[in-house]
Amino acid sequence: MRPPSKPSSTASAAFGTACGEDPRHARGAPAPRRRRAVKGRATHELVVTIDGPAGAGKSATARALAQRLGYRLVDTGALYRALAWAVSASGVDPGDPSALGAVLDRTRVELVGDRVLVDGRDVSGEIRTPEISRLTSQLTALAPVREKMTPLQRELAVGGGVILEGRDTGTVVWPRAEVKFYLDADLETRARRRQQDLAAQGVAMDVAAVAEDVARRDRQDSERALAPLRKPEGAAVVDTSRLSPEEVVERMLKVVEQARCCTG
Repeated sequence: MRPPSKPSSTASAAFGTACGEDPRHARGAPAPRRRRAVKGRATHELVVTIDGPAGAGKSATARALAQRLGYRLVDTGALYRALAWAVSASGVDPGDPSALGAVLDRTRVELVGDRVLVDGRDVSGEIRTPEISRLTSQLTALAPVREKMTPLQRELAVGGGVILEGRDTGTVVWPRAEVKFYLDADLETRARRRQQDLAAQGVAMDVAAVAEDVARRDRQDSERALAPLRKPEGAAVVDTSRLSPEEVVERMLKVVEQARCCTG
């Protein structure tokens, strides 16, 4: 197993076709670089997107898939959460466009390896709380926030060899990705997983309360006018409800390897 590729430098924040199609790059983004030889012929590095609702298993799956492929992982949701953390820490009202704009202008969000930095401070362990989750959902519905973050996410995908994970990576960030996945699971399963994640962070919540919170986030994400959560066109749908993480990754690897074969 090859360890995941490390970014050559720090980057501030996440786009690519299926077999038989012309693998053109997304608007505004350079085409992936060609660098790997497979059976004597050059193939280009793919852009893989993974979208889905909270608790579907995106983060763990994306991390494992990146490790298996030797790809860089870009957690777009963590970048939005980091920005939400900055807004919360500033004390401004997110509903005040002027105050929010000032925070957006002065805040620098970066991914450095597995760490998420806000103005140089590592906030990786502070952005997974229910409060930050709710604020993140609120902020991602605002155009100024999207205008700041989407170009940064696209920049991180330049050159390919990357896994983009989030809620709009295959629909907005990189809609022509060579491989697109949509992970889902039933609400009960997603709530249980989310409860376990919170418990690991020292946050105790009743599973019913977690389910209510997850369902509310689903509504916010899917009903917002700007970049709503939806299944990307051409995405492979994987229901993770009754699959182990290893089974999910194996299914996804088969899709990626087929795309590698067909886009050389």
